[in-house]
Order: sequence, then C-alpha cells, then structure tokens
Amino acid sequence: MEHEGPRQVEIELTTIQRALAGEEAALAQIYDAYARPIYRYHYSRVGNAADAEDLTSQTFIAALEALPRYQHRGRFTAWMFQIARNKAMDHFRKNHSMSDMTDSVADPIQTDAIEAIYQNESRARLRTLMRLLDDDERELLRLRFTAELSFVQIGQLLGRSEDAARKSIRRILDRLALQMEAQNA
Repeated sequence: MEHEGPRQVEIELTTIQRALAGEEAALAQIYDAYARPIYRYHYSRVGNAADAEDLTSQTFIAALEALPRYQHRGRFTAWMFQIARNKAMDHFRKNHSMSDMTDSVADPIQTDAIEAIYQNESRARLRTLMRLLDDDERELLRLRFTAELSFVQIGQLLGRSEDAARKSIRRILDRLALQMEAQNA
C-alpha cells in the first residue's frame, strides 16, 4: 500500500474498509505493506530481533484494535508509524531507562545513499556520531533510512511539511558529514 496521488488514497481507504469488514485478504495486504518497514524501525530502536518482532506484533495488534477509530486525516502510513513509535516508547518506559533509549542506535543507517557518502569511514565512527544527535534527529534518520518513509510520510507523521522534513534530514546529514571530515583532519 505505498501511496501517492488521489487514486492511491482511494485504494488505501477501500482496503481499510475491507479490513474493517473482516476481509482477511485486506488485513493481509495491510500487514504485507507495513510489516517489514515497521520491523526495521523497531529493530533500529531496540537492537535485537526478538524485541523487534514483539514490538512489530504489538504494533499490528494495536492497529487492528484502533482501526475502527481510524479517520483519514493523512496517510495511513503516518498513522501506522505513530502506533509503532508509541509501542517503542512504551517498551523503553517499561524495560529501560531513558538513557537506554537514546543509546539504542542499532546500526540505523544501512542504505546505499549513506554508505556512498561515508564509504571510506567506519560504521563504528558513524554510530558514535549518531549518539551525539538528539532524539528527534535520530528519529528523523530512522524514519527515512530504516523505515524507508518518504519525506511526505515523515512530514505527516511528525506534523511538518514535506519540505521541512527534507530540509531537516539534509541538515542532519550535512552536519554528520562535517563531523566525519573533522575527525579525519
């Protein structure tokens, strides 16, 4: 259910209505569309497969329970990832201190774009620099590169415009690049 354009929104809403009517194929379609990116997002937060799988399951259970209350005010993707973010926060509140939450940078950036920028740098150095980012900055990078959300989806999820999401991520990446260069000097 990757969406852009009015026709895709219509398809998305139809799928949601079918899921609400109990149609298993529609529920499977939603799961297939979101399970992998939500798992990757959770894994980037908690750093282990078992917890990421549990959080992914909890996300889908919560989404299924909340689906009758879903109101189309933006992309369904943003709604799903808001549930995922809430489940991750609940997990850290129950199982870890807040410092654990900020230290949980489990190799969040594994994309060709970032690797091209930092191909001569070690991942350990990048992870160290990632820990210096604030929570909001790390979250933006997780949503973009781990969950592979579009700038539109990130903007909707965080209550920002597409352009603001794009510029924020660009500034963070530029700052990381400068810090990497400074370490090489």
